[in-house]
Amino acid sequence: MPIEPSEEEEKYFRVVDAEARRNLRQSLEDNARALEEAARIADAVDTDDTAIAEQIRKLGFTGESARVFDLLPLVHVAWADGSVQAAERKEIMRVVEKRGLGPDSEGAKVLAALLDEAPPETFMRKSREILRVLLARSEGRADDIVELCMKVAAASGGFLGLGERIDDDERTLIAEISLSLGQDAGDAVLEDLD
Repeated sequence: MPIEPSEEEEKYFRVVDAEARRNLRQSLEDNARALEEAARIADAVDTDDTAIAEQIRKLGFTGESARVFDLLPLVHVAWADGSVQAAERKEIMRVVEKRGLGPDSEGAKVLAALLDEAPPETFMRKSREILRVLLARSEGRADDIVELCMKVAAASGGFLGLGERIDDDERTLIAEISLSLGQDAGDAVLEDLD
């Protein structure tokens, strides 16, 4: 003989059921927002690969801040010697400005934060992996990124304009970045480092 739930039990089950429905609706809303943000990111980085856009989103970028995603190797180079020099920071922010992004833009704020405090190595490695896939579909962009890395490294190099403009740590890192971006055409850039 089945036992009928008490009025209190019925009330409890209704509350639990209502909470489960609220959680489901919230989950659906959160997922829809994530898809919308991934679409904005895909547009910002000029790709139709939503999986790549989703990975960029998971790294903490939005559609607005993703406009500087390909500049992360410049940040990595700036931190090569353990600190960011004023000239390196200025060079990176000049690149951001040339892209039409002001100092109060989300992209500029993200890069400024990454220049204030060194990003974790895992973050930089994963961003280069994603960037490699992203740049594999566009001619010449990897070369442009490596060239910008060289400009950042040279920005604070040498003493009174004398000596090596790019130090050994930066050379090694730029070579690693070039190889990690999978560029075949980057050989000429890498020759400049030798």
